[in-house]
Amino acid sequence: MSTHIVRHEGAELRYELLGAGPLLLLIAGRGGYRARYAELARRLAGAYAVLTYDRRGPGPDFDMAQQARDAAAVIRAARPAHPRAAVFGQCAGGSVAFELAAQIPDAVTELVVHEAPAITLLPDAPKWLALARQVRITHERQGLDEALALAGLTAADFPDPAAAALFLAREFPAVVMHTPDLDAVRRTGIPVVTAAGETSRDTCLEQSARIQAEHLACSYARFPGGHHGFESDVDAFAPALCTTLANLRRL
Repeated sequence: MSTHIVRHEGAELRYELLGAGPLLLLIAGRGGYRARYAELARRLAGAYAVLTYDRRGPGPDFDMAQQARDAAAVIRAARPAHPRAAVFGQCAGGSVAFELAAQIPDAVTELVVHEAPAITLLPDAPKWLALARQVRITHERQGLDEALALAGLTAADFPDPAAAALFLAREFPAVVMHTPDLDAVRRTGIPVVTAAGETSRDTCLEQSARIQAEHLACSYARFPGGHHGFESDVDAFAPALCTTLANLRRL
């Protein structure tokens, strides 16, 4: 494994490259820490050159387009001669992956998006948007732990309380309110699969994955585990992702 830094638009983006083969970029959700993909990357390194990176932290605003440009910069740095990669994104990382495909399609060969929110497209969007607003209000009035619990998270999901607070204040509301440009993604012709975990049935994220697949006229898949199946069920998740990517490459 090799660790590198690429400087892009005022940020230093640390990335790691593991294995050999076609380039596969994994874009992390929830703060964007590459360490969350460590075990998955090891399992995939026999088939791919697996590229992971730490997303830039949100500034005053969480800029989805900038996040996508960062991802493209990491791909270019890792493979300057052939700057294209298959891309897997989970949750907020999936939102970034959609933006990358829509805005910089030449950087993406195949795309698998796992439980990326598309709250604004859901038939019961007002309910979920109200919950997101309640998370913000709870954070402001009752504190970090209460707000995290309302969002289905705990402080242990972050490196430290400051990172958790920054996530709630900047990344969480931006990702919840983001509407992916699925029409633009579809026009690119990039092969796409949207996915949700086997245990994520009837959640807003599972609904999002299904609606995304409908808009994109692409396949919808169920992956092992739940929202964090790539960590908790990595033994089954890694081969499922490998198979999905291989099938996309044949399209």
